[in-house]
Amino acid sequence: MCAASATAVHAARPFFTDDARVVERGHCQVESFTKSQRAYAGSELWVMPACNPFGMELTLGRNRIEDEYNTVAQAKLLLKRLEDNGVGYALAAGVFGGDPYANAIASYSFHKRAVLHFNVGAIHNRVPDTDRQTWGLGVEVPLTGRWTAAAETFGQYGDTPTQHAGLRYALVPNRVQIDTTVGHQSADPVRRFTSIGLRLLF
Repeated sequence: MCAASATAVHAARPFFTDDARVVERGHCQVESFTKSQRAYAGSELWVMPACNPFGMELTLGRNRIEDEYNTVAQAKLLLKRLEDNGVGYALAAGVFGGDPYANAIASYSFHKRAVLHFNVGAIHNRVPDTDRQTWGLGVEVPLTGRWTAAAETFGQYGDTPTQHAGLRYALVPNRVQIDTTVGHQSADPVRRFTSIGLRLLF
């Protein structure tokens, strides 16, 4: 996903690190979440609809980061489907608040016990006129049939990494998911945040 302190990609909640999965062809999803800073007054609101009409996942969303509003548009192409005990690959490209970015994604499944996600990419910041490398590393661990734990670290060149962890619950399997997370970034000021999210698939 994307934030002022995050890499500019869009991933399944509660991740900011992207994964080698897309919405099934002919289906859509809506992901939304609120994020509140704990070390200072600050909040975010994200709404990210996505559909896969012809084999490519297309996202067009909007967010508010404190007092700034941004449009997020992304296309994500699955190169190799992720299967149990296998590896999946994807490419994503888009625009975050007018800044273009691209991301290469790999996901690895280990005996249905964990899935690792790796990202490497770049974003072009128009102000200032610079290119910055982005990266992410995340892990998902199924706990029960409905509960999943997730943790990640991610960042971009020139910033300190962010650590982020949480739980996802399938309220209606493959249809409605809710999640909650906590995160931390050593910065000035320090960023400590919590988030609550909702994902609808149809």
